[in-house]
Amino acid sequence: MKTKQLLAAALSAATLLASLPAALAADGDAPASRGAVCAALLAAADDYNPDVTAADVMHGDPDGDLRENDPVTRAEALIMLERAFGGLPAPQGDNARKGYPASNFTDVPAWAQAELQNVFDAGIVAGTSATAFSPDEYVTMDQLDLFIHRTYALFGTNLKDDFYAAVNKDWLDRSVIPAGQAQTGTLAEKMYDTEPLNDLIRQAVAHPVGEDAQRIAALYTNILDWDARNAAGIEPIRPYLEAAEAAQSVDEVMAVKKQIAEDFAGSLLAGFSLSADAKDSTRYTVGFSAFSPSLTKEVYAADSGSQKDAYLTYVQKLFEIGGADAQSAAADAQRIWEMEKELSTHALDRQDAGNVDLTYNVYTMDQLKALFPTLDLDDIYAQSGLARSDDQIIVSDAGLLEASPKYFTEEHLDDLKAYLRLSILAGYGGYLSRDFQDAANAYQEDFLGISGTLSDEASATQLIQQYLSDELGRLYAEKYFSEEAKADVEDMVYDFIDIYKDRIRSLDWMSDTTKAKAIEKLDALGVKVGYPDEGKWNDYFKGVTLKTADEGGSYFDNIITMMQAQQQMLIEWQGQPVNKDLWPMAAYTVNACYVPASNEIVFPAGILQAPLYDVNASRERNLGGIGYVIAHEITHAFDNNGAKFDKNGNAADWWTAEDYAAFQQLCDAVAAYYDGVEAAPGITCSGALTLSENIADLGAAQCILEAAQREAAPDLEALFRAVANTWCSTMPRETAAYYATLDVHAQDKLRVNRVLQTLDEFYTTFDITEGDGMWVAPEDRVAIW
Repeated sequence: MKTKQLLAAALSAATLLASLPAALAADGDAPASRGAVCAALLAAADDYNPDVTAADVMHGDPDGDLRENDPVTRAEALIMLERAFGGLPAPQGDNARKGYPASNFTDVPAWAQAELQNVFDAGIVAGTSATAFSPDEYVTMDQLDLFIHRTYALFGTNLKDDFYAAVNKDWLDRSVIPAGQAQTGTLAEKMYDTEPLNDLIRQAVAHPVGEDAQRIAALYTNILDWDARNAAGIEPIRPYLEAAEAAQSVDEVMAVKKQIAEDFAGSLLAGFSLSADAKDSTRYTVGFSAFSPSLTKEVYAADSGSQKDAYLTYVQKLFEIGGADAQSAAADAQRIWEMEKELSTHALDRQDAGNVDLTYNVYTMDQLKALFPTLDLDDIYAQSGLARSDDQIIVSDAGLLEASPKYFTEEHLDDLKAYLRLSILAGYGGYLSRDFQDAANAYQEDFLGISGTLSDEASATQLIQQYLSDELGRLYAEKYFSEEAKADVEDMVYDFIDIYKDRIRSLDWMSDTTKAKAIEKLDALGVKVGYPDEGKWNDYFKGVTLKTADEGGSYFDNIITMMQAQQQMLIEWQGQPVNKDLWPMAAYTVNACYVPASNEIVFPAGILQAPLYDVNASRERNLGGIGYVIAHEITHAFDNNGAKFDKNGNAADWWTAEDYAAFQQLCDAVAAYYDGVEAAPGITCSGALTLSENIADLGAAQCILEAAQREAAPDLEALFRAVANTWCSTMPRETAAYYATLDVHAQDKLRVNRVLQTLDEFYTTFDITEGDGMWVAPEDRVAIW
């Protein structure tokens, strides 16, 4: 909906508006007049309160003077909105969870309190601050547009005004997030459904026959052996904490770091690692990194509020568990905050983490030594066990790295000591006593709004997934995935690749030269469906024996054994060709991905299940589910990050200069299309942060639509509804707000509404016209692929 368009419609239809001046302020970013707001609200509320009149909405002052040309304030506009819609429904489920908490507003005028209470209770009013409503601030038509869209979502009864909310209304209103979970929904329900994995683990524990079952049984029983974990307390890490606290120089701090590397294969504070080279994906290259802030830039920049308080409380608690008194623990927590806050100002923005132009920074060993004069980098390199490679060392965040050396000085010795102790506590505490887990659960609740905790068994299953993914994945694939499903999904993938080729050939902004390169990349695209073929499992821990408690093993000891095995594996990989047969995801993972370094798409067995994929579902249902996911991952090969990699998975320029400039313009249009759009009251999308995923979503929608239209009689309504069902989800407001600054995906509501609003067929299918909430003018609809 556009309020200026609604104003025109209302002026010709509302019964009382004939007596109002025709010239009413309607500019989107200028203060709106009372008459303009009244007209817009009458049109917006027509489907919800059809008998409402202007007299119901605008009562005038005590003398009956409407003063319709006066600018409208926030308080007045919201009272008028509530009247226009005939009252607002009490929020339920997702709306209640994500509604703006207005209970802290301290500036609501007495004259407006009664009529505004229902509006505040509805959760649609985001204040100008956490405690300020700002009732006398003038409202623009664009701001009114936000209030109206929030109201549409609150009702959720009209497909034309909020498609996502209306299609998913029953589920969203009934939704309950299980204890200990950050979210729930179509995908999340499958992600958190650990019962199939629990069953496999129980069988392994009961009959630990074979290496896979033996390792699973040993680690699982160790995780649940809370008596032993609590009895050990922090003893396994106490010597290192005490040595770090006692250090009198940078050299002594680094000696503790070295001891941890030797004993635990841990790389704290600064270290060298191994990964595939972005510009030559056939070989491994050495990288170097140091400090990394724990939170997003936005949290540090705010430097106040509940998230800062939650983080400081958590860090203080970790220091106290480690033996510090409350006063020194609080001081060190503040020290960590100030250090990470300063470092965050030098770090890459979140949206740049996938930009190879910014993350492929080549340093020589001599340059690093000059940058870190107080460190013995030769010794730190030796701790990694890797062979020396002095001429090319990759740094992924040059700004952050170059801001780090000052903290390796005697002037910042106390900062360095605190950071090392926190790294030990946060890095290893989770394998120790329950008070570490309790502290983490409290932090999750305070920071993200996650209530309750997972059961011990559910937590243990998640940890087995994390550490023994191939062992568990092999058991899962054998029991739960059919060759029929694998073949069917592979056929869908290749169908979409053919559709993509046709769409690329028909592009009017790309030259034939670049089109040929793009099609070559599609022809070379690797496809992994279900699970690895025989002999192509990762098997990181093949030959590694984990010990049960009866055999003298512990959770902590077994994790260290696995870390040491991983370090040895990297040492053996160095100098060998990159093995592109290895899978980046476990077979049971409810997710999918595109891997630029190998130009491949991966669809684990876990995501290939109902409701996303069902061999018995309609073609449209599967297209709107797994089809959307498949086409989304293919499009990642051509998003703003994937487009910088060639058919062999190497960072290389395969575009003509003119074509790439045109592509950049289209990317800018997509970023602008999403930027500032609300997913919940006061929670907006960053177009720059989410650009790559939004490009993939838009490409996916175009592809599944074309696939459906190739059918004899496509049911497009079923297709679009299936898309809305696929991304149906809910999470606490705190989680949604934080994810908006962190997650490169737009929030799920926008992955439905904002995407479908770009498809002309969506408008014709549901008869959406100018003035409806889902309407976007044709010239404002974006597309790339």
